Amino acid sequence: MNRLRQMICAAAIAIAVVFGVAAQDRHSVPDVSLTIKDIRGRAQTPFKSDGQTASVLFFILQDCPISNRYAPEIARIVKQYGREYQPKNIRFYLVYVDPAVETTQIEAHLREFNLPDIPVIHDARRSLVAATGASVTPETAVVGKGGEILYRGRIDNLYEALGKPRRNVTEHDLRNALDAVLKNRKVPVARTQAIGCYITAQN
Repeated sequence: MNRLRQMICAAAIAIAVVFGVAAQDRHSVPDVSLTIKDIRGRAQTPFKSDGQTASVLFFILQDCPISNRYAPEIARIVKQYGREYQPKNIRFYLVYVDPAVETTQIEAHLREFNLPDIPVIHDARRSLVAATGASVTPETAVVGKGGEILYRGRIDNLYEALGKPRRNVTEHDLRNALDAVLKNRKVPVARTQAIGCYITAQN
């Protein structure tokens, strides 16, 4: 891992916490027709239901240490909900937000961290970032049938604060959101503050 990039990422985390990068609700209803290709060249429409109950986008950065620490939990969530709720048709996406990362680097990262076999999007132009209001990696967005962002924020509360992971997770925010959506109930907490590497603005 590039040490300079690690230092930049650490600084970005501090900036994110200081300025409170919670996304604004104006991003809550993206354009459902937005189409973007995954790294295999297949067209993906994450905001269009196509009969799905929900879509889940994981925004990640290949060299963000906090994002990488969540790789096992991302895999567990995809495995559990993909298996247990297969008839419910929940779609999952991994969204890489570094404009400069190469496809070969993404593929290597997927293998290194045993990330799940789901559609992988390189959001080089930050189309999905802008549409959802994501601002940190790792951050997740749950999209409902009408394209509405039903939940956006942290995966869980593993991190109490910057550099302060808890011994045990006590709040499983993404899982709670998915359980509510699958029961056709309102998500109990629709927005939470993710802690991680700030998604820097493009030059």
